[in-house]
Amino acid sequence: MPLFNFRHVAGSIRLRDIINRVRRWLPTMGLAVTLITLGGCGVLRIGYNSAPELSYYWLDSYMDFDKVQSRRIKTELSALHRWHRKEEMPRIAELLMQAQTLALQTPDGARLCALYDGVLQRTQALSKQAMPTAAAIIPTLKPEQLATLAQAYEKSNRKMLGEWRDAHSKGMDSRTLKSLERLEDLYGNLSAEQRNLFKARMSENGFDEQKYQYELRSRQQTVLQTFARLRGTDAATAEAALSELSMLFYESADLAYRQHHEQVRAKTCHAFAVLHAQTNADQRSYMVKRLKDYENEVRSLMLQKTD
Repeated sequence: MPLFNFRHVAGSIRLRDIINRVRRWLPTMGLAVTLITLGGCGVLRIGYNSAPELSYYWLDSYMDFDKVQSRRIKTELSALHRWHRKEEMPRIAELLMQAQTLALQTPDGARLCALYDGVLQRTQALSKQAMPTAAAIIPTLKPEQLATLAQAYEKSNRKMLGEWRDAHSKGMDSRTLKSLERLEDLYGNLSAEQRNLFKARMSENGFDEQKYQYELRSRQQTVLQTFARLRGTDAATAEAALSELSMLFYESADLAYRQHHEQVRAKTCHAFAVLHAQTNADQRSYMVKRLKDYENEVRSLMLQKTD
């Protein structure tokens, strides 16, 4: 029996909305980053239990798989989901417990960055587990599928620029705007003074949108070039190349950009720490409850059986 019946929920839930809501939590740092792919308990339950189908839907929007590729991808995503439920969900629950402890304290930026590193390790573990499947599929991609991927990248880039313009019209950058939205989900309402404090600290982190855009496009071109080069190769060759490629998403090949990223990262963690230090007991209690709700949801999902 499938994990997720699309027809059953089509009338009330748009799949793209679920995907976007799940994915929008990924950039947040500090305490909020422990939510990783959690965009609300209801969305977590629907999104996680239907992860193979949602992941396929998202990947297919970039690649437009043929029938043979689709069958392989769907089978592998189901296996990856079973692995993740067994091996990774307990680790995510542990991260949420750590976040609850920190929420009642006044951690500095370094401790929040350490928590973020724990989340990053979980994404790296998932990437490593998925590598053999990617290595089996990438060499089978056709030129028209690579063209579809290039077009999807451009569409995503245009959307990002639109989000940046929208945030600028509100007097801040997109990262700050999105972070404030997520922080209010965790703390409840923030006061005007707290919001202004966070905006001021975030404005000091040195984030350069042009540098980020250049790095992003560079990575996208490297992906396209690597995928094209791997067409027709064997799985072992592809896996070695893709493993090397995946590291670019955790550490840039450009030393100057790596240094810029580390500076922004440290100052962003500091901004979260400064805000947290100014929250009151009610806001911290609210955060602990939210994090506990997420932890309970994760533990419930860990126990569910799948076919």
